[in-house]
Amino acid sequence: MGAAVGFIGRDGQGRTVGAVDPMPTDPLGIPGVARQLAAGSSSANTTLTSACRRISIRAVGADIRYAIGSSSQTASATSHLIGIGERLDVAVPATPNIAVIRGGTTNGTLELTELL
Repeated sequence: MGAAVGFIGRDGQGRTVGAVDPMPTDPLGIPGVARQLAAGSSSANTTLTSACRRISIRAVGADIRYAIGSSSQTASATSHLIGIGERLDVAVPATPNIAVIRGGTTNGTLELTELL
């Protein structure tokens, strides 16, 4: 039998890394406020915590359209789409706001975790 081969690569500074010396990672953040945003036939805006800079979102029960910005937002049929059961991790601007609307004819919920 030959010797086992593990993953070996280089980090951004030219150092060799592998299973015993893994590459450093940047955690997404510390979980903050958990929110359940109702996505119905009309757009609904929610102001997030001012310290929030990233969010993790998951569509439950329906496809959901969303818009993110630094002031009140309006989601529409052409806004970003997150499919039912999909999870996304997204950076948000200072004074973050998110608006949601259902992506079809079925109401759903956008589960949102603020990451601080």
